Amino acid sequence: MNNIGHQLKKIRLNREMEIEKLASLSGLHTDTIAAIEEGDLDVQVSTLAKISEALNCSFSIGDVSI
Repeated sequence: MNNIGHQLKKIRLNREMEIEKLASLSGLHTDTIAAIEEGDLDVQVSTLAKISEALNCSFSIGDVSI
């Protein structure tokens, strides 16, 4: 599991949010979110922005915060 995927899953679970709910809020497919959480898919900045907005949080990648 990559760092971003780990952060995403931790935040989602801390908020007791099902992956289906996050998919609905972000406009992404559940398989996409699951693949990101497991580190099987590299996340694009645009995708991370959608997830961040849906979770009302920010993520950091190196020197970049979303």
